[in-house]
Amino acid sequence: MHHFPLPPAWFPLASLAITLPATASVVDVTPTSGLLDITQVVYQRNGSTITQNTEATGVTDTSDDEIVVRSVRITDGTPVDLTFFNTTGAKVVNVNPELGSTAGVGVFNNGVMTTSASGLDDYASAFAGTSLDTDLNNYTYHDYLSPGPTTTGTPDLDLLFWHALNPGEDYFLVAERWGNAQFSITALDENGNPYQDANVLMIGGNGGSFGVGYEVYDWTTGYAAETYVSEQAQALSLFSVDLFFDGTIEPPSPVYGLRIDNDGEADPKIVGISGNTFSDNPENPLVVPEPSSFWLAGLAASLLAGRRRRNA
Repeated sequence: MHHFPLPPAWFPLASLAITLPATASVVDVTPTSGLLDITQVVYQRNGSTITQNTEATGVTDTSDDEIVVRSVRITDGTPVDLTFFNTTGAKVVNVNPELGSTAGVGVFNNGVMTTSASGLDDYASAFAGTSLDTDLNNYTYHDYLSPGPTTTGTPDLDLLFWHALNPGEDYFLVAERWGNAQFSITALDENGNPYQDANVLMIGGNGGSFGVGYEVYDWTTGYAAETYVSEQAQALSLFSVDLFFDGTIEPPSPVYGLRIDNDGEADPKIVGISGNTFSDNPENPLVVPEPSSFWLAGLAASLLAGRRRRNA
């Protein structure tokens, strides 16, 4: 994000499509709180593999090419290479209707823009698509909102995953342009409802300092889009699913989706990531993946089974 939000809109909504749970605690997720240390990122670009063992110090590359994250190494007690991504199916529901008349909200996908004001259905589909790949040049944005921000405290939408993410083994990888803006996420159960006593995670905490980037996210990639805000690279943060349940009375449970409230006007991309395949994770009854996703999931499962047999 390259600016700070305007004062909140003062007009009330007649009715709110979705609300935040009343009993949840808000937990800041920043490099000093909740994030796991990233020590290596491997990318693929135009058939070439790029291994980054040290984060960048700003923009080092601008293009609208696909910059695909292939693996992320973290320190979670010991070094762990995360190579599996939860990209087989996703769906966006409960889009805040205010976004239909708000300019400055959309999805950037390798030079193609899909705005919320041009149609909420297309915007929802494009938003879901940002979690179906690991391309850093496919992300959502909130920039210079007009006539102003949406009503403070009203979530933007629900992002549902076909395969839920399990506590104890799975993680969320978040990219945010310039790494300086915050947004909140709430864990959803298989019925699309918030876990009432789970933590609400404020990614980026209170946001960065005015005019300064890369403060509240962990890893500066150096990669920026060429045709949209080319002076701001994507920054990464990674945290465990367990963070939703740490210190709460809510039993750790699979996370089937996220309720996203972007009052901080962040420009995020959210993908599930793990050291294990997601193929045996619980399936979300509210999400039906594309037929190609079924085929790819089946192929991945068969390849994994073959590899296990060979290892045995």
